[in-house]
Formats: sequence, C-alpha cells, structure tokens
Amino acid sequence: MEKKVLVSIVIPVYNGDNYLCDAIDSALAQTHKSREVIVVDDGSVDGTERACVGYGDRIRYIRKDNGGVSSALNVGIREMRGEYFTWLAHDDMFYPDKIEIQVDALASATDKTTIVHGNYDLLDVKRNAKSHMRQEDSYTSGQLENSVFSLLMATLHASTPLIHKSDFERIGVFDERLPLTQDYDFLFRAMRGKRSVFIARPLLLSRLHGFSNKNTNEWYGIACAEQYKHYTDTLAYSEVCDMFVSPRAFYLRMAAMMKARYDTPDSDVLMSKIAGLPMEPENTELSNYLTERMGGKERKICIFGAGYHGKILKFELEHRGIKVACFGDNNACVQGTTISGLPCLSPDELSISKSDILTIIAADVSDAIETQLQGLGLKHIATKKQLDSLLLASPPII
Repeated sequence: MEKKVLVSIVIPVYNGDNYLCDAIDSALAQTHKSREVIVVDDGSVDGTERACVGYGDRIRYIRKDNGGVSSALNVGIREMRGEYFTWLAHDDMFYPDKIEIQVDALASATDKTTIVHGNYDLLDVKRNAKSHMRQEDSYTSGQLENSVFSLLMATLHASTPLIHKSDFERIGVFDERLPLTQDYDFLFRAMRGKRSVFIARPLLLSRLHGFSNKNTNEWYGIACAEQYKHYTDTLAYSEVCDMFVSPRAFYLRMAAMMKARYDTPDSDVLMSKIAGLPMEPENTELSNYLTERMGGKERKICIFGAGYHGKILKFELEHRGIKVACFGDNNACVQGTTISGLPCLSPDELSISKSDILTIIAADVSDAIETQLQGLGLKHIATKKQLDSLLLASPPII
C-alpha cells in the first residue's frame, strides 16, 4: 500500500504528565513517517499542558473540559486528517515499526478498510519486568481474525488496531456514556461480522502500574460484566457457531468471565440459557490432555493464580466434571485464605506434595511462573494458554 498514506495517532490524557512524554515520543518515532500525533488533554490540572507545549508543532495539542476518555477520543477523531486511526493510552508506548507493519500488512489485503491488530508486551513497573503476550500460543490466526473472537476472549489490546476512517461513518464513534469499557464497545461494533488481519508481533508496550486500578476497581468489574452480557445478548446464535466449535463452551466462558469480574444474577441467567442450547458431541481431548499431563496417574489439580483467570478456570473445569483441589499464588495476602470455596496455598506448601499435584498456571504470561515451580520440584505443570483452545472445544456438562 502507498507508504504516504496518512495515519492519525490520537493520545487522550488526563493528569498524565508522569508517562505522557514516553507515549508522545513513541508516536513521533514511528518509522512510518506519514503520521500526525494528536494529544487531547481532557482538562488536566497537572503538568500535562506544559509537557505538550514543549513539543511545538511536532504534535497537535487540543485542550478540552473534562468529559472522560471517550469524549477525548471523539474530539481527536473529529480533528484527525488521516485515512487511518489508532489511539494510544498516555501511559503506553508504540514500538517504532507499529504503524509501518500494519500499513505493509494492508498492502496485500483486498479490502483496505480491514482492521489490523496484533500482539503486545506488558511492562510491570514495580518489578521492571517485561513479558510477551503471544495470542497465537492459545488460538489460531483463523480464530483471531474471525469477527470479534479475540475481543470476546479478552486477548485484544484496544490500542493495537489500525482502523480506517470509514468505520466511523459505518458504526459511529466512542460511546461517551461508557466511562470504562468504551474501547471494547467500539471495537465490538467495528469488528463484528468482518475479517481482520492479525500480526503475530508485538506492536506496543503496555504499562502495569499502581496509578491504573482497573483490575481492582469494583466499578470496572461491574462495567466488564455488563459488557459481557451485551456481547451474549447481541450476538446471534449463528455468529457464535461461526466463531466457536462449541457454542455451549462459549457461553460458559462468558458466564465465567462475568462471575470472575462481578458476580451478578445475569451470569446465572446465562447458565440457564446454556441448558436450553442444542446438545453437542462429547469431546475427550481436554480430559485426555489432563491425563497426559498427570503422567497417567490420578493427581489433585491446583490452579496457580487465584485472581481473575484462576476463578474463570476453576468455574470452567468444574462444569466439565473436573474437580479442583486448591489454588496456589505468589501473593502472600491471599495465601492461607479461602477463595471461591478453595484453600489458597503458597508455592512452598505446594512443593511438599509435588508428586501428587497437577498445577495449572492461570496467567496470560506463564513462563516465569513455570520456571519458578519447576525450581521447586513440581514436574506436572500445564498452562492456561495450553488449555484455552481445548476448553473452547469441550462442551460443558449442564
């Protein structure tokens, strides 16, 4: 595709002078030189304006009254001059070739309005450790490029997509009534029923830090549960069948994600819906895989990671008749407590019974934890990324 195609990078920010310059610098450093950087200041009262003014005409700085990230993004969209749009959180960074890779990918696409997305890295600020999110380890490119599959599986980072301006005319802009899930609501509308292009390379670095409390914010949990309900209410059964081998397994995953975020009655309604769906052929791949990882012997199952992913995994396994004995976790605050009805053990406690346990690591990035557990003598280990595709192909027992 034409290298001169203009791409608009919109950076919404509110009181973000701590990391903002890193984000702007990463946008300006793009190897695809035909780009504009629009910073929309959503009424900041810190040093954000001063930081932006220092860039002069290298960026377009727009200040507005505080109205939330959706309103800031929409201002950027109204002001953009580019043919393509992408947005960057003020505390994240694009890799230098992010835009170039995506524009090059569109060169071979028949439809130049196709959305292009890809992998990303995570930076744990506290530990100064970087980890890689490789979606292809769990799912095929065919799945990741099929409609809203990656969005439903929560593997898509909202700042990776490159979006053609025609999508705003087709489905509108960001919903300003949604202060926490506006990005996934927009992408659901934009990607639904369309094929996308998935790039199996990291396109950005996303910070995990104490200033962002989404994962522990109750309101964010409620908003996510409402978003999952919207997905299941909106998607036609035929759409689900097109994306998933087992529609019943998909609805179980959605119910599990709802319960793990915020346990509302809606998750029980969804479970009732599953009971009314057509029965599906039995699939023994999951049970066969677990037996193989157990070394052919009967062993207790421990889920390592007692947070969001661990709760989902427990729910999904138990609704397939697979009993879980306990959780394990590195967080001393949850060790010795009861979580979702199960005791939570420390790694040292797990190592005492290492020969009798299959430990399943419930984390998006598991390499470091796997090395840790192997160092403690635990030999029977599986990971969430190894189980995900098996779980989605295995109908629940309801």
